Amino acid sequence: MAAVLLSGCACFPGLRGPATPPPTAQQVDAFGPMAGLVGKTWRSEPVGGGETGPADISKWSWDLGGRVIVSRHALEDGSYGGVTYIYENSQTGSLDYVYVTSAGFHTTGTYQLAGDDSWTAEEAVIGHETITRVRSTGRITPDGRMAVTSEYFAEDAWSPGRNVIYVPVKAKIPEITGQLAQ
Repeated sequence: MAAVLLSGCACFPGLRGPATPPPTAQQVDAFGPMAGLVGKTWRSEPVGGGETGPADISKWSWDLGGRVIVSRHALEDGSYGGVTYIYENSQTGSLDYVYVTSAGFHTTGTYQLAGDDSWTAEEAVIGHETITRVRSTGRITPDGRMAVTSEYFAEDAWSPGRNVIYVPVKAKIPEITGQLAQ
């Protein structure tokens, strides 16, 4: 369940809003390949047979005049969701973020952009019962999907987390009920 709690969302048909213009050169320079996620809604699909539970739906958008990426997500059953704010730290130049969840914990971290158009992050988890750190890597695949793998640090050891592919979909973010699935 912890793996599902740290990422997630769902798929419901929705109306398509106004088209998001392509990222500016300044946004691509600051956010790298993550700028290409904006204006899209993504639904998770497991890689292999290991992932169970509701799919995750995330919608990516610009905020604060295009200086912040916002990713909102929820599990398709509405049991859990969160919002991530990604921004360029003006003091350090790093790509920092904060993730706030419906389960009462939050995370903070920094993305590292790689030359192969991937991004990696290690974040501190604050307020979760067992998980204290998360490491993840994401990238856009040649066929336009987003691949994400993660691992969790709990009880003094790293363990595998999620290994999913997100596909672009026309979907609406489910309403978060706050009632965690049993």
